[in-house]
Amino acid sequence: MTIDGNLFVIGRDRNVQIDGSLNVSGNKHAVVAFPDGSHRALYSLESPESWFEDFGRARLIRGKARIRLDRGFAAVVRTGDYHIFLSPEGESRGLYVSRRGRDGFEVREQQRGTSTLWFSYRVVARRKDVIAPRFKRVVRSQLKPVQLAPARAFTLPKPPARLRRSRARKPRFLGRGGRA
Repeated sequence: MTIDGNLFVIGRDRNVQIDGSLNVSGNKHAVVAFPDGSHRALYSLESPESWFEDFGRARLIRGKARIRLDRGFAAVVRTGDYHIFLSPEGESRGLYVSRRGRDGFEVREQQRGTSTLWFSYRVVARRKDVIAPRFKRVVRSQLKPVQLAPARAFTLPKPPARLRRSRARKPRFLGRGGRA
């Protein structure tokens, strides 16, 4: 189906693909199953610019660590300028980014420390494939309402049995320490 030049595809697996931009004036959220059988909304994190992020863990050895950016991540972001957030997972004198390059970054312990410990990191970089001006102005009058046919016209066939979940099976959740 095409609406206003954008292509909307609803597949047999009930996934929706949009080829074009999606402007939403309401909430965007994921609906997840809770252990009590209910479903809850987890809301999307929003930003005034278009960013991708990646997370990881690394080990500081004698006060130094070298982290290579994931190749897939580096292929889709602007690697000339990105942000790194560090969280030590043990006693240290503090950590800092001593060098940042297109392929990765180096972390050191402050005050010429020589600790050996694990740390977590978060890398945030602008998308390479889009130009997204900061706080891009959107004129709501340009967003044309679209009239869709009644819902019964879009009734989808049931997904194949292999894609349907058994009602008897409850979702598994990881408790503390990653154990079910």
